[in-house]
Amino acid sequence: MSTFFKITCPGCNKSLKVPDNLAGKSRACPYCRATVRIPETAPPEPEIVFPNIRVSEGTAKRTATTPKAPKEVIQRKRVVRNWFSTGSSDSANSDVSLVLSGLMGIIATVVFYALLYPVRDSFFGQLFWQRGPVPFPTTCLMFWAIAILILKWNNLKKQKTAMLLDILPTDISQEITVGGLDAFIKNINELPGATSDTFLVNRVVRGIEHFRARNHAAETVTMMGSQAEIDANNVNGSYTILKVFIWALPILGFIGTVMGVSAAVASLAGSLSDGGSMDAMKVALKDVFGGLGTAFDTTLLALIMSLMVKIPASALQKAEEDLLTSVDEYCNENLLRRLNDGRRQNNDETRLREPDGDMSAFREAVEQALGTRQAELEKWLGKLDKIGDRLTDQVAQGWERVNGQIEQQQHKHVELLNKQQLDQQARLQAQLDQMANAADKIQMTLNRLAEQAGTMQNEVTGSFSNAQETLQENLEGVRNGLQGLNEVLSKLSEHQVVIQQVPTPSSRWFGFGKPARRNGKH
Repeated sequence: MSTFFKITCPGCNKSLKVPDNLAGKSRACPYCRATVRIPETAPPEPEIVFPNIRVSEGTAKRTATTPKAPKEVIQRKRVVRNWFSTGSSDSANSDVSLVLSGLMGIIATVVFYALLYPVRDSFFGQLFWQRGPVPFPTTCLMFWAIAILILKWNNLKKQKTAMLLDILPTDISQEITVGGLDAFIKNINELPGATSDTFLVNRVVRGIEHFRARNHAAETVTMMGSQAEIDANNVNGSYTILKVFIWALPILGFIGTVMGVSAAVASLAGSLSDGGSMDAMKVALKDVFGGLGTAFDTTLLALIMSLMVKIPASALQKAEEDLLTSVDEYCNENLLRRLNDGRRQNNDETRLREPDGDMSAFREAVEQALGTRQAELEKWLGKLDKIGDRLTDQVAQGWERVNGQIEQQQHKHVELLNKQQLDQQARLQAQLDQMANAADKIQMTLNRLAEQAGTMQNEVTGSFSNAQETLQENLEGVRNGLQGLNEVLSKLSEHQVVIQQVPTPSSRWFGFGKPARRNGKH
């Protein structure tokens, strides 16, 4: 458990109370913001002595019958919060404004894309500009989460600064009684405004107010334990929206994956249904691989962004939990053990007034009872040790079973993801095989067409050769006929040829009458 000692700020002469784990370090004063060097060892505190004067609650009770004017009770000043603040005005919390952080995230997103616009054709720029609509909300969500972390880190710095405050100085009183609470409240009201809504100040003020209302130290201790649980729940609850963002970033990446795969499959199906040429198939394949690139790049980008938010969020949550532990130690050391409701002094006085004989008889009776029950107590202690060992073994076995179940679930989830990935690869491979078969069929068809064209060209060439030969033969026959005609004409030129005209007999009208005879014949 940490102990605290008091030092004085050299800049403003204010009293500060610091834990011993900060010895030898430098911190900023919460009053004047000057750098304070914390000494290695605690300086001795002056002891306040009031000789021959004793003040007790009994005296206060004996004089309570004297009529006095009602004393005004000093209340703690409430914190005035602005529009961007969260929570009520009288309680400390670890939440930050979602409106302010959202505006910061949107501005950061716009600035980031503006700076990335000149290099949008590079690989890094294409991840944000040319991978569909999903990277835009993913980037905005990441910067929103980073803005929340920045605001929470600034709040954590303020909380750590408040740990240096001397909230309950011993100069006012060594013990905290109901009559001296106004002085402590007045000192708290004089603290810097930036630290008045921290966990430490809020915890101390609530303890003081409960002690004033109940005047019971034991009840105050119980209430402070409940307040510690409330603060711990408040810190854990302040990370709910961050956990939602960390969960939403991979989901957005998977949405981009589904969109990219859907676009690739749709492009491939369209190209196969159209039955286009090889150029169209190449364009379709280019669209398919572009869609797959978009799918995998969006998932990769979302997972990296989720990791960038998860690591600092976990570190910041651990720092806030350590801060609450420091607050618990401060309250235990400087508030709870200094509470005095008068019951402890009355019990001491009662014990002093008892006769010594009764005390000795009581002590002897207790010692005798313990002596007779010593063996039985040892047996019970042995049984309790065995029960504790058994409980420890059962708890360890339970944790092992839970760990085994978690590992089995993780293995099943990984196997399911691998199976889905293999199924997608198999479907894609089948589609690629279909495309390859279609390309082979097209190539075979083109080969057959080329063979038919070659055969037709050979046939046309043969036909032209046959026609040429036939024409040559015909021309040769014509030449021979002309030569024979020339010979006949030559022979005829040597003989006289008499040509006699024979009158053509006239035919009868409509076939009636006897036809004319030629040379005695019809």
